[in-house]
Amino acid sequence: MRKWKLLKRHPNIYEYETRRGKRYGLRRGFTTSEGKKEEYTKSGFLTWRDADVVLKKFEVDLSEGKIGLIATNNITLDAYFNRIAQKKYQLGIWKDSTRKTTTNYYRKYLKPRFGKKQLDEISRSQFQDFLDNLATKGLAKSTIRTITSVMLQVMNDAEHEDIIYKNRLKGMLIRGREPKDLSLEPKDFDKWIKTANKILDRYLMAFVYVGTLGERRGELMGLRSESFKFGFDDVHQREICSITFDLQRTSDFPNGTTLKTKSSYRTIWVCGEIIDYIKFALQTADNLRMRNNISADTKKWVWLNDSGEPFHPTHLNRVMHKVEKASGIHITPHMLRHYFATEAISSNTPQIDVMHWLGHKNIQMTADYTRPNQPNSLKVYSNVDNTLGMFDGTK
Repeated sequence: MRKWKLLKRHPNIYEYETRRGKRYGLRRGFTTSEGKKEEYTKSGFLTWRDADVVLKKFEVDLSEGKIGLIATNNITLDAYFNRIAQKKYQLGIWKDSTRKTTTNYYRKYLKPRFGKKQLDEISRSQFQDFLDNLATKGLAKSTIRTITSVMLQVMNDAEHEDIIYKNRLKGMLIRGREPKDLSLEPKDFDKWIKTANKILDRYLMAFVYVGTLGERRGELMGLRSESFKFGFDDVHQREICSITFDLQRTSDFPNGTTLKTKSSYRTIWVCGEIIDYIKFALQTADNLRMRNNISADTKKWVWLNDSGEPFHPTHLNRVMHKVEKASGIHITPHMLRHYFATEAISSNTPQIDVMHWLGHKNIQMTADYTRPNQPNSLKVYSNVDNTLGMFDGTK
């Protein structure tokens, strides 16, 4: 345990030695409104003046009655995570799915190692060692980045609320396994979709075709009859159909829940042959509900099994696996989302339009979704070939 030495002429401020040199801390005893004696402690300051600033703010808060138990600096990561999780959910910052996912990451990775530690006890070296161990165990870099972001949400909030003097965990080095290759060549997709047409009935093909539009799987599963609206495009003299995404179904929320982010709520429009498939799917769903005497008061989910019940939220994966076995080509729902983004961008669709279509918060997310494939790479080369001057006979 480090030995703290009281500074002369600076009441409640101490100095102590560390491997990185001298540091400063403060200790200030006080009595709570309930008459209980507590001690306010902070450490890790580079100068005594930094410690003095925090001490003076504490004195002001104490005189104004703003100091509660949380200011005693005894709060653990467990306690503070639960606090901000509840706050973010109540304020609508976190949706149901975000709360569930974030809590799962916290409980699986952060809680076992740091849950019982006080916030000020979690050092940068400890956390870096923790992240490096996750990398050696084979976790993907994206997963480790998500785990780090969960921790940073806690520590940033604690810093903002003056629970800790400084968030020492900013700018951690993230290592880990590179993400799986989600690129998809058009020739593979064409073979896959042709195989699907051969082995799936029209209803399941409608399911697959709508699933190729770049939406998230949960958004596809959350479609109801009222999600579709048919109209007419006077300019191009064609029928069009709008598809509104405002609900998702997941394994955790099979009866539907809010979407991932505010930007996920959107409406897209389609035209052409897919409209016939959509109409067929809607009629088939109505027939299944009628045949199974499903109450008219229930949600009119579009994708139903023979009993008139909605498909399991992961049913698209099952259908795609069936096509994979017949075609020999592995494609997942998320790969279809990446493929749609890649093809849309390569077709000179404005990135802002693709961003809104996919329900992304910003263009960078959309750019991250694109993947190079052979035809698009050749298109890029062809567009600049004449300007490179490498094969113009000058050599």
